Amino acid sequence: MSGKSQINDLFKTSNLLLLIGFTIFAALAAVETFAVGWEKWAMALVALAVAVCWGSYINHIGTDVSRLWTCAVLIMCTYFFCAVHPAWSLDSAVVIAIFIFMFTMTGIKGLTILCQITYYLATVYNVVTQIDSGLDVEDTMVLLTQSVILVIMITVLAWFSRMIISKWTDVMNESQNEIEDLKEATERLNDFLANVSHEIRTPVNAVIGLTGVCIEKESNSEIRDDMVAVRSAGRKVAEQIGDILDYSELDRGKLVSNDEDYMISSLIHDLVNELAEYKKEGVELVINISPSIPAVMNTDVSKLKKIIRSLVSNGLKYTSEGGVYLRIDADTHDYGVNLCIEVTDTGIGMTPTQLENAYESFYQADSGRSRAASGLGLGLSIVAGFVELLGGFMTIRSKVNVGTSVRVSIPQRVVDASSCMSLADPSSLCVGAYLHFDKFPNPMVREYYNEAVINIVKGLGIHMHRVDNVESLRALVDKEELTHLFVGEEEYDTDPDLIESLARKMIVTVVTDPDAKFPFGSRVKIMEKPFYCFPVVSTLNSKFRGDADGDEHMVVRDVHALVVDDEPMNLVVAKSIFNRYGMKVSTATSGMESVEMCRKEKYDIIFMDHMMSGMDGVEALKKIRSDVTGLDHDVPVVALTANAMSSAKKMFADEGFDGFVSKPIETEELERVLRKVLPKSAITYVKNEEEYENFLNDKEYEVKESAPSDGPVSFKESLHLSGVDVETGLHYCAGDLDFYKTLLVQIASEAPDKIGKLRKDYETKDWKDYEILIHATKSTTKTIGALDVSQEALDLEQSAKNKNIDYIEKNHERVMTMYEDLIRSINEALAIDAPAGADKDNKVEEDDDQFDEVFEFSPDEEG
Repeated sequence: MSGKSQINDLFKTSNLLLLIGFTIFAALAAVETFAVGWEKWAMALVALAVAVCWGSYINHIGTDVSRLWTCAVLIMCTYFFCAVHPAWSLDSAVVIAIFIFMFTMTGIKGLTILCQITYYLATVYNVVTQIDSGLDVEDTMVLLTQSVILVIMITVLAWFSRMIISKWTDVMNESQNEIEDLKEATERLNDFLANVSHEIRTPVNAVIGLTGVCIEKESNSEIRDDMVAVRSAGRKVAEQIGDILDYSELDRGKLVSNDEDYMISSLIHDLVNELAEYKKEGVELVINISPSIPAVMNTDVSKLKKIIRSLVSNGLKYTSEGGVYLRIDADTHDYGVNLCIEVTDTGIGMTPTQLENAYESFYQADSGRSRAASGLGLGLSIVAGFVELLGGFMTIRSKVNVGTSVRVSIPQRVVDASSCMSLADPSSLCVGAYLHFDKFPNPMVREYYNEAVINIVKGLGIHMHRVDNVESLRALVDKEELTHLFVGEEEYDTDPDLIESLARKMIVTVVTDPDAKFPFGSRVKIMEKPFYCFPVVSTLNSKFRGDADGDEHMVVRDVHALVVDDEPMNLVVAKSIFNRYGMKVSTATSGMESVEMCRKEKYDIIFMDHMMSGMDGVEALKKIRSDVTGLDHDVPVVALTANAMSSAKKMFADEGFDGFVSKPIETEELERVLRKVLPKSAITYVKNEEEYENFLNDKEYEVKESAPSDGPVSFKESLHLSGVDVETGLHYCAGDLDFYKTLLVQIASEAPDKIGKLRKDYETKDWKDYEILIHATKSTTKTIGALDVSQEALDLEQSAKNKNIDYIEKNHERVMTMYEDLIRSINEALAIDAPAGADKDNKVEEDDDQFDEVFEFSPDEEG
């Protein structure tokens, strides 16, 4: 923006000032005209001139400069009309001086010259007419002397006005140049941060991935703990890199909203897994989701998730005792709903000064907060930017040593207006709760739990009998025929024999911390904290099976499972659970990737997430069922989803799924589905804990991460045939073949997402991000020895940097095809032979339904 354009920003103000001055001047001229008897017809023209000026200003007719010149010319015409009348009561020199001052504020030198010329003409006209009227010589000399002095004064004043405009323009230009330099420096800094962040992200992801592999293989508990710490640190670095990239896009104004349909149940379940690492001992996290929230809504779900995660993690970070309360509700409007998110904590709070600075980038309240918690200070500024992008607003209330409450409201389009949670048969339920909230010393935490329980009970339309001691529990069980009982971990410890005996008569669920231990063969269900509605609804929708033998543990032999989910943390949790059954587990992070994996390898069972970006679970199922090779036409596919609607049973059955397991995964429901879809020969039971541990430690059934099955020679030959220089790749990996294979696995798993982003940047012509992504592709492919693809990526990178769009348009799709072929070849080289085939015809038919009740979530209320 130039200095002139900066001055143009003042035109609206100066134009309005001139209009007001013109209107007042015209009114004074009209009064004098009618009082003295001047030409009245002229006032009609003056009134018209004033009306024209106001009309053009209000309706924005013409440019700002043209309106200023029009107004100035009409003002000078009116001035000339008044100045040529000898009986004018105002001093013409004073009036013209006022107008020169007003014109100075416009920053246009020509207007001051116009004032000079008009004044000179009026002065000459007056001198000539007065001399012609018969003035004597002495009066003529006085008139001429006065006129010359006034002309000189007006000339000097006009010159001084133009000098002010010149200096003003110079200062504005210099300031604008400095502003442009600062903007350019900021842009370069943001580009640098974005490039560095992308470069760092690849090795950090490698550290996280490789550490996870080592954790799975390591048996030494101390080494495992150290590796878990390394992985946790890596995830924090990855999160901070993400914050830098988000902030960079916000600062450059390049952030866009990518709206998609989502389910609040899936969103919350994913968040709960991601927030586990922020949880502190002694700090409660309570989540209260209103049943009135629609089942499916539409927004940029990734940004919505980051908003909630940032607010909750920030609350956990600055809370050392008490708890953090997440409440989500919905207000209905014509356009859909406003999703109202409120996060309240009992942390250290903020002073009014700190609250004012909370939205600033890189700000942390004080050194005490900085020492108490790490971070870049970008959280709230990014949240505020995301909220604004999604069309919402955010408010913060805080008090020192009391806590902070952040409220966010974001408009959402409603796709499915039905409730996000429902019960299959609420009239058949008789729910009890042995929950003693007074065990929490902080009164706010007790209030959080009470509100959450009451909200669920009222929203679901059920009644809950709540007791707070063992004697009352015994009386309740004698009086009521309970179908479900919810018990706290501390409450379980007061009389575990009683609770275990009740678990043989009804569904008993213990709400507990993740590291809680229960006796082998325990029949109680475990509901890990944080406490929230969806796991409760899942429990209430499940049925008690009195014939289940709680003293036995199911194990599954020679079964290769594929788990598909677009959230890495969900995959980690699912793998951990399925590994405990002895399954060999492979994972896919997208529907498309699962289809490709099924084309190359046969699996015994597939657990498929429903709501995934790109190809969702239903579409992936249909692709697998109709695969031209026919390899996986009969593989059982189980829906693994956080869908908390009772109608989900019919929906998934109609779509062709063989079973349904809700998230969080419950042991009883998972085992029921396994018994139904797997052959009898694949399922056995162990009778005691020692036998179970021996099974897990037995090398014959040791659970391993998917790894290349070929020997080194065939593995290398397979890659060589695909144009990969394995020796170059091994050179970059210091000759470590295992590390090289692990790197291949990581690159192959990340490729679908990277290809999708590259194609999106290509379609939206975001060449800056395209350059960054293709640069990363160049580096990773070169590292593994795919030199041809790396060179093609380098050419695209240079073209993006040099704005050679024609080259990109001609070669983009060809290079993407090469990249996809490379990834396909890598997957083939890494392929593992399927385990021994299972007898699909020999399945347990448990009932006539395709599968049993869908499980959802919900807790209790004051009984």
